[in-house]
Amino acid sequence: MMKRLTISILLLAFVTFAGYAIDNSHFQPGTAVLKGRILNKPADEWNILSVVIYNVFTDEEEQVLAIPVAADGSFESRIPLPYSQSIKVRDVDFMFLAVGDTLEMTKDAKLEDEEGVTFVGNTISANINRLWPKLRKHYFGEGNLFTKGLTREEIPAWKKQMVKQLDSVIADIEGDRLPLPAGTSAFEKELLAVNLLSEPFMAIMENYRYNMTTGPLYNINKDELSEYYDFLADREQWLLDNPAMLFVISTPSTFINRIRNYTMIDIHFAPKVAGESKAAYYQRVSQIVTERYGLKNIGFMQQLILSQDVFYEDRMNEESDPDVLAEYFAGIIPLISNPIVAQHALDRYRQYVKQREGKAIETATAMPEADAVFQRIIEPYRGNTLFIHFWGMTCKPCRAEMLGEREKVEQMKDQPVRFLYICDEKESPRERTEKWLNENNIKGEHIFLKHEEWLLLNAKLQFNATPFSIVVDSAGNIKP
Repeated sequence: MMKRLTISILLLAFVTFAGYAIDNSHFQPGTAVLKGRILNKPADEWNILSVVIYNVFTDEEEQVLAIPVAADGSFESRIPLPYSQSIKVRDVDFMFLAVGDTLEMTKDAKLEDEEGVTFVGNTISANINRLWPKLRKHYFGEGNLFTKGLTREEIPAWKKQMVKQLDSVIADIEGDRLPLPAGTSAFEKELLAVNLLSEPFMAIMENYRYNMTTGPLYNINKDELSEYYDFLADREQWLLDNPAMLFVISTPSTFINRIRNYTMIDIHFAPKVAGESKAAYYQRVSQIVTERYGLKNIGFMQQLILSQDVFYEDRMNEESDPDVLAEYFAGIIPLISNPIVAQHALDRYRQYVKQREGKAIETATAMPEADAVFQRIIEPYRGNTLFIHFWGMTCKPCRAEMLGEREKVEQMKDQPVRFLYICDEKESPRERTEKWLNENNIKGEHIFLKHEEWLLLNAKLQFNATPFSIVVDSAGNIKP
C-alpha cells in the first residue's frame, strides 16, 4: 500500500516541479448537457438514447448511459466527461461534446442513423458538429479515403497522394485558409483542423495493416515499417505531438488504437529482456519508436500510448498484483513530461488504488427498467449458474466463441448450469440468426431482445461492444 501511495505522490511532485499546468478546460474532467428531440417518434421505439463515453488515456469505456426519451420525443441529460470528446450516440452517430457546453439536436426517427440529424444553437459543440461534415466533404469528398485491396506496387503512389493531402491541409491551417464562416473561434478551428489531419493519417495506417501485413502485429517487417512511415518525422508536431488529436470526432478510440497498434507497436509488443526492469523496458521501447521514425522527442501521442500500456485491460482486473502495477506505473514516470497525460494517468492510478481498497463501483448499475429486463431473462433459470454471452451475428469473435463452446455446453447439460446467448434482434434478425444457430448446432438458451432492451442492458452492465460475458450465480447475483 505504501509503495502505491508513494508513487502517486512522486508523480504529482514531478508534474508540479516541472512547472506545467493544464490551462485549457477542454482537457479536464467536467460535465456537459445533451438535449433535444426525436422527431416522428413511434410510440414503442426511441424510448432510450444510449450514449458511450470513452477515455483514451486508459483505453477503456468510462460509461454507457441510458437517457430516457419522453413520449413527445424530448430528452435532456447531464453527461460526465473525462475531457471534451466525441461521444457515441447509438443509432445516431458520433458527435463532439465540449466540457461545460450544451449540445442541442433533433433526430428524425424516420431516417437511418446519421441522416436527419440537426444541431441547434450557437454553442461550441453545435458549431463543430455542423461544420465538420461540410469541411470533410470540401477536402475529401463523400467517400472513404481508405482503399482496401491495393497491391504492393500500387501502395507507394497511393501513400504519396495521401501525404500530399496532409500537406495541403497543413498549408491551409498555417495560412488560416480553412473554408470556415467568419466568427469561428480559435478552438473550433483547431479542433476541425486536427480532424482534417486525422482522415488521411488514419487511411495511411489502415492501408499498411490491411494491404501490406499478415500475421501477428509484432512480426511485421521493421525496416518496411520505417520506410512506410517516413513522412512522420517532418509532420511530428501535427500528427504525434499534438494533444488536440484527442478531439477526433469519427471513431476516436479506433484512431488512437491504430496509432498504438500500427505505428508504436513496440510499446505493447516488443519482446521483454530477461531481468529488465519496467523503467528500462519503457525507456528502451520508447527509444526504438523515436529512432525508427526520426522523431525529435517522446511527444504527446507516444506518452499517451505508454500510459495506456500501464492500464491495459488485463492488468486492471481483480487478479492484478498491485505491486506489479506500481512497478509499471513507476516505469513511465520519467518519460511523461506532458501534464495532460500525467494528470489523467495519476487520476486512473488513484482510482485503481481505491478499487483495491474495496471502494470499487458495483459491476452492474442500478436501473429499474434495466433491472426488470435482466430479472425477466434470468428468472426462468434461477437455481442454476448462468454463463451469459452477449453476442451478434456481425461479430466474428462472438461466433467463433460460440462454436468453440459447443463441447462444453454438451458436457455440462446435466449439471445445474445454463448457457444463455443474448442478442439484439435489430442487429441480428431472428430468421437469419436462427438459421446459423441451427446449421452450426449451437445449443444453449437463445434470447432475442428488442433493441430498446438491449440498450438498457448495455447501460446496466456497462458494455458497448460484443462479445461480452458475465456469470450469474444460482441465487441470481452477478459474480465479480
